[in-house]
Amino acid sequence: MDILRHRTFKTLSVIALTVLMTACASRGGYQPLPPVKVITETVEVEIYSPPLPPEIQLNDVEWKVITNTPCKPATGKKTLSEGKWYYTTERFEYEEYFDEEKQETRRRVKRDAEGKRIELPHLEDGNGVIQVCGNLQQKIAEVELMLDGEFVIFAITPVGYEKMSANLQEIKRYIGQQKDIIYYYREATAPKGPDGWLEENKERQENQKETVESKNEPTVESSAPDLEETKSAFNIRSLIPSLGGKDKD
Repeated sequence: MDILRHRTFKTLSVIALTVLMTACASRGGYQPLPPVKVITETVEVEIYSPPLPPEIQLNDVEWKVITNTPCKPATGKKTLSEGKWYYTTERFEYEEYFDEEKQETRRRVKRDAEGKRIELPHLEDGNGVIQVCGNLQQKIAEVELMLDGEFVIFAITPVGYEKMSANLQEIKRYIGQQKDIIYYYREATAPKGPDGWLEENKERQENQKETVESKNEPTVESSAPDLEETKSAFNIRSLIPSLGGKDKD
């Protein structure tokens, strides 16, 4: 009996709900939900960009050009120091004088009483007139003086020099193009506008320098070391054992 009563109650409830929904729909009481509005807002995200590296500091490189032509008769000796010397091939005798206008000491050809240039005599040995070909002997003496008596050079031919120059230009091109790419992304992601990141980069570089200095560490912006004042680990004898001798401390 209870089961029948429960089923009857459920049936009456369903019928009543159906009648109610039908009445509401017929009277226009059902209202659909309004469409959802999607509002998009652009939020600027600050992207951290590390400071650019400082400009490179290069040391000067001294090039020496060595030739063995032309051959000329020796007319004198040039003494350097520590017993190093080489033959000279100047044709005329020179004298020093002080230039009052430029306030410096200069050289000029010495002349005799008749105003003619005085030629230097040729030097001779047991085989006749001494011939000096190019500047090889001069450069040997200069290099030996620099290297405490040793003569060692790292030579490069004119063709090799041209290739090295082309390689340096290729490196310069690559670095320049990479720099342009970095600048493009810096400007594209800069929260302070296209020029704002430059000021921010300068500020970060200064902060980085102050941080390093506070730790008593050498800064990356320090100038290149003076090769004459810095003791280098490079030693020619380590590359060319045939030179012999002990390394100097």
